[in-house]
This record gives sequence, C-alpha cells and structure tokens, in this order.
Amino acid sequence: MISFALTDADAAILEEARAQADLASIYARDFEHDEDRLLPPSFPEAQGRPDTRAMLASLAPETSGSKIVHALLYLEDWRGGVPLRESRYSLGNTALRIAGTPEQYSRWRDRTIAIGLTEPAGGSDPASTRTTATWDVVSGEWVIEGEKTFITYAESCDAVLVLARLVHPERRGLSAFMVEKGTPGFTVGRQFRKMGIRFEDTAPLAFSGCRVPAFNHIDGDLKSMLRSFSESRPVVAAYALGVSRAALDFTWERLAEIGIAPDYDKGPSETCAAADRLMSLEAEWEATWVTVMQAKWIEQNEGPGKIESSMAKAMGGSLARRVTQTCIDVLGACGLSDVHPVEKAFRDARIFDIYEGTGEVQRLIIARDILGYSPKELN
Repeated sequence: MISFALTDADAAILEEARAQADLASIYARDFEHDEDRLLPPSFPEAQGRPDTRAMLASLAPETSGSKIVHALLYLEDWRGGVPLRESRYSLGNTALRIAGTPEQYSRWRDRTIAIGLTEPAGGSDPASTRTTATWDVVSGEWVIEGEKTFITYAESCDAVLVLARLVHPERRGLSAFMVEKGTPGFTVGRQFRKMGIRFEDTAPLAFSGCRVPAFNHIDGDLKSMLRSFSESRPVVAAYALGVSRAALDFTWERLAEIGIAPDYDKGPSETCAAADRLMSLEAEWEATWVTVMQAKWIEQNEGPGKIESSMAKAMGGSLARRVTQTCIDVLGACGLSDVHPVEKAFRDARIFDIYEGTGEVQRLIIARDILGYSPKELN
C-alpha cells in the first residue's frame, strides 16, 4: 500500500516553506502593474532564513523523497503569490537531462534553460513546428530560423532548448538545439501583458540567421525529451493547489468573521450554503493533492507515469478555476477587490489549465490509454 503520510523531516521543511510563503505574500501584488520588472533573487525577508531546497538536499534520506517534497515546496511558493527566494522550475533542464549526452548535460546543467516549443501559428503541437534548423555543410553549423512565443524565463534564462524542423541532406523530422543567450541572431521580445501570473517572466523569442555549433544539437530521442512533460505536469498541478489553498484560506477567514466555520460532521441540510460549497471543494482539493502525490511517487520509484501525470494536471487546472470562481461567488464584492488576494488568485488560476498542455489535451491522453486508441484514431 502506498502511504503519503509525511515524515518529520518533510513536516519541518514544509513548515518553514509555509512561513516563507506568508512573508512573501506582501509582495504578491508588486508586479501587477510592472510586468517588465523581473523577480529578484530573494526578498529582504529571506535574509537569515534557511533555503528550503537546501534543507531538502541535506535531509533527503529522512524525507519522502525529493520528487514529492519538491512538488509540495512549489505548492507553498504559489500559496504565497510569489516565491520569497527565487527557485525557478525549468522544464528545459529536465529535457536536457533526459535527451542530452553526458557531455552536453555537464556543460549546461548549472544554467537556467527555458524550453522553446510553443509557436505563434501552431501553439504547443510539435507537429505544427515551423522553426527550422538548416545544416551548413561548409561551416559545420546549424542555422536556426523561426519564432517561439509565450516562453517562460525568456528574459532571465541562460539558454533556450529550441524545437526545430531539420533541413538536412540526409535527415528529416524534429530535433532540439541549445541556443545560448548572446548568440547572434537570437533576440528576446517584450514581456507579455498577461491576465494573471504577471510576476512571471514570459516573452517571445526570434531566431534569424542564428548559428549554433554541431555540439549544441540535442540529438536524443524526441519522444524521450517530451517525456519531461510527465515530470512537470504534476508540478503545475501543485502550483494550482497552492493558489487554490490561498483562496480557500482567505475565504474561510472572512466567513469566520460572521460565525461560519467548516463542520465536516454535518450534512448539507445542516450547513449553510456557503460552507457547504467550500467543503465540497476542500474534498476535491484533497483528492487532487493525493493524485499529485501518487504521480510523484510513481515517478520517484518507477519513472514518470504519463497517465498519472496527465490526471494530476487535468485535475489541478480544473480545481483552481472552480475554487477561485466559487470563492468570489461567496465573498461577493470583497472577492473582486484588488485589496484582497482572491481576485489575483482568480486571474492566476487560468494558466494552470494551459501550462504543459491544456486540460483537453490531458483528457485526450487519458482517453487514448483507457480505450487503446492511437493519436491518429482519437484526436
């Protein structure tokens, strides 16, 4: 039987993470009207407080495992609205670890690597990729041409792992290339003005005559590289849990001011409508938490589980939308005020059904597995 009971070490790390999230929450709105400003490496309140990721590394044998605890740390970061200390989750680093050679991983492992997949004309569908990488036989370099959009860490990363269509005398198909900042022909556009997550560095990229050496060709199996999404999707669900938790906690606090508190021993007929709605969402929150933990447990013990990660992601995205909407319904005008956190949580929550593949995509993945269909048969 799988147990998700936390160890004493887990509890100590997460207690510190919750305390730091509370401290960080005072900065959560600072980026709402200043999206060109990037998050600092840390806020003043981090001074003298332990780094929770370093705590995890030092206590690793006593914890439930780094995969599980890392997901819970991101939950706390997002509950606070912004991280007290910068700890950017980088899908590009995961993809490089999976698909790169040992020499490539050794060279870039300590860099922050964004992943350049989404394009203006084709979204995140790899089959729609129009960016090209043309082999120059004279110089022995690849020449990259194209555009990417909605790239997380576009401005603050050290390099981007770019998905491109090969133009080569003997090869066809899609492959990935590491393009480092400062490479001629590689430019970063302006920060996007977004509905939510305005603190997050998100911008378009352009490549024009951008030359990279043969060493920068990440020539691993593309399917293996895209497996990195199975690692990141439960983390995105943890983000959604954090935002949902912040909205639920604030709403319960406001209801407590008028004498309404959750009572899980009473049925719907004995509970006011507002409390009943929130308690139903609390149950869904717990179910999503367990699903995230299951996905990370499987990843930690058996390798990333494609279906389990899609289940966690689909549940997290849906939960965040419904929790934040319901909290606004219950709070009324208070929920819509930008003085309080729920209005921001409502806007931030929309991204969790888009990050790492939309909820519809996740349900397609799950359905194909259950019904035994291929992508061509069910799309």
